[in-house]
Formats: sequence, C-alpha cells, structure tokens
Amino acid sequence: MNLRMAFLALCAIATTPAATISVTYTNSITATGDPTNPPLIGNGTGAVLPLGNMTWMDMAFPNLETGAITGIFTMTFANGSLFGNLAEQADLTAPPTAVPITQRITVLGGTGSLLWYNGVITSSGIVNLVADVPTAYSGGGTLNTTPEPGSFALLPFGLAGIYLIRRRVNSTG
Repeated sequence: MNLRMAFLALCAIATTPAATISVTYTNSITATGDPTNPPLIGNGTGAVLPLGNMTWMDMAFPNLETGAITGIFTMTFANGSLFGNLAEQADLTAPPTAVPITQRITVLGGTGSLLWYNGVITSSGIVNLVADVPTAYSGGGTLNTTPEPGSFALLPFGLAGIYLIRRRVNSTG
C-alpha cells in the first residue's frame, strides 16, 4: 500500500459524515429583566423530539426600535446540553397583548452525548408585552449529530499507519 492510498483511506475514515435528524421543538419561556437595560434572562421548559425534554436558559438583547432580539441560549437535557445563538423578530405593529414573534435557534455545539451537534431550529410564538405570562414557541428544524465514534477510534491507527509507511519509504529510499 503506498503513501497516497493510506492518506486517502485516512481521509475517508476521518470524514465519516454525521447523521442529520429532523426535530420538532416546543418551549414555554418566561423572560425577566428590563428591556431598556438588557440583557433579558429567559427561563423555560420544553422538548426537542427525538432528543427529549429540556430546560431552557437564554440571555437576550432586544432592539426596541426594530423588534429584533439577539442572544445566546442553553438547552439542558438528561444526557447533555445544546448551546448556541438566538435570533428573534417581533412584529411591533401588532397589539401589545398578541405580538407575533419568530425565533431562529442556531445550535453551535453540545456537551455529553450531544457533543458536536449543530444545526438550525426555527419556531414562532405569540408574546404578551402587557402581562407577565410565558411565551409558547413551536417549530422544527434539523440537527447534525455526532459523527460515528468508530471514525474517531480508527483515526490514531490511520495516523500510526501513515507514520510507519513514511518511515519505511524513507529507510529504503
């Protein structure tokens, strides 16, 4: 086996793609804080199926002129957590008791069994800016899961093989 073949085999092993799963999302969030002095802190509970039930925490920074909200979030599950960026857009032309809001959750990573997850979940809800009631969101998206563990388990063997082949080529040449 020559060095090029070994390298190609290693690349094929190391780049085994992660599975993509479709998810459905529901969440009920209560925000606390002063919108004129951010951040707002959101706490809630919900589910991302098929991952399971979760608790939610976010830190959000609203733009009171445009209705845009940006921030970060963490979803904590029984077997790990997901974290990333949060973007929301409120329709400020609606009555203050029923403001439509769209939410885009960009998952950048995870911990535990959700390590290396990433993807996008979009949802919508209705927020009441007058009463202190939770906002219910629902939606869906796709998440890329952790690559197959076998790929990473084989990586050291592939590197060792390349080293040995390279050493053999150098000693005979």
